[in-house]
Amino acid sequence: DIFPLFSMAQLDIDFPFGAQPDIIRANQKDVYYQLVLQEQMTRVAQQFLGARRQHQWQKEINTLSNFCYYGLTTLLGTQTLGEEYCDLVQINQYTHTFPGMLRRCMLVFVQTVLPYVYTRGISQLKRNSPQHITLENKQGLKHSVQQFIKTHIHAIQEFFVKNVRPVHLAIFYFFGAYYNFSKRFTGIRYIFTRQLGPNEQRAGYEILGILITLQLLIQGGLTIRKRIAEHQAEKQVKSSEVESDLTEEKKRDNHDDDDDDNFDFMDSIMSEPEEEEEMSYEASQMLKCALCLEQRTMTTTTPCGHLFCWNCIVEWCQNKAECPLCRTGVNISHLVPLSNF
Repeated sequence: DIFPLFSMAQLDIDFPFGAQPDIIRANQKDVYYQLVLQEQMTRVAQQFLGARRQHQWQKEINTLSNFCYYGLTTLLGTQTLGEEYCDLVQINQYTHTFPGMLRRCMLVFVQTVLPYVYTRGISQLKRNSPQHITLENKQGLKHSVQQFIKTHIHAIQEFFVKNVRPVHLAIFYFFGAYYNFSKRFTGIRYIFTRQLGPNEQRAGYEILGILITLQLLIQGGLTIRKRIAEHQAEKQVKSSEVESDLTEEKKRDNHDDDDDDNFDFMDSIMSEPEEEEEMSYEASQMLKCALCLEQRTMTTTTPCGHLFCWNCIVEWCQNKAECPLCRTGVNISHLVPLSNF
């Protein structure tokens, strides 16, 4: 019976909730099998579509692969391979019964399709050129929202990565409820169905939650300190600008017309510090090698178009003749160093 949970959907479950180590281990197992399935589907797509189209549609292939994995397990009401490995079963947090079809559909959608929609939407929003926006659209609410998101998307993503995700993990390490945002959104938790032996104990990861909390407190303190220093620096700059304006007015009032050859204005020009253009976060990330995570040296491209350091990709291909990112087969003789890149 491939629907063992359907007939028990309304039974009240009386088992202990899954502990943090079991949930993390199950998630890691699921991620491993997802990568295996993605690799197999990538090979099939490469054989039927060719390497170029396979690389072009890699995100769609990965999304379809993840949807197939969770669609054939969670959506049908069965355990995933990771959940089965760790003796975990999903339940509804609010009713303590097996999740219904609608809740499972929401979970699969949020877990597989929503990340793809978000990534594609942000990419499309960044590609939209302001020249293609008509005057009518400029006055609309839709354009205002798009411009706000386009302007603040980097700050929003950085805030999410540096603050929201660590807080979510800290809460999980303390209480062991939701390891993924999709589970928290849909209200699905795990119960532990195996009976422990007399000498077995269920360990927790509360110490990791404490460490993450301390890290967030330190980061918050440093951020507040930086903001205060910037505010004080702005005050000093404004006061110095006011003083310099008053001084210049006095000089202009006291000087005669014969002082046209005065070159004091050059002092202010020479004393102004040269502003160094800081490289944006996205640009710096594009210049990094995916293997060493440092700025690329002797940039080299693979036949599939990915860029790495020459030494990094050569060493990788000597051990495993494939692209580290898309798993396309690569020989060292196919690597192309790029000049003036």
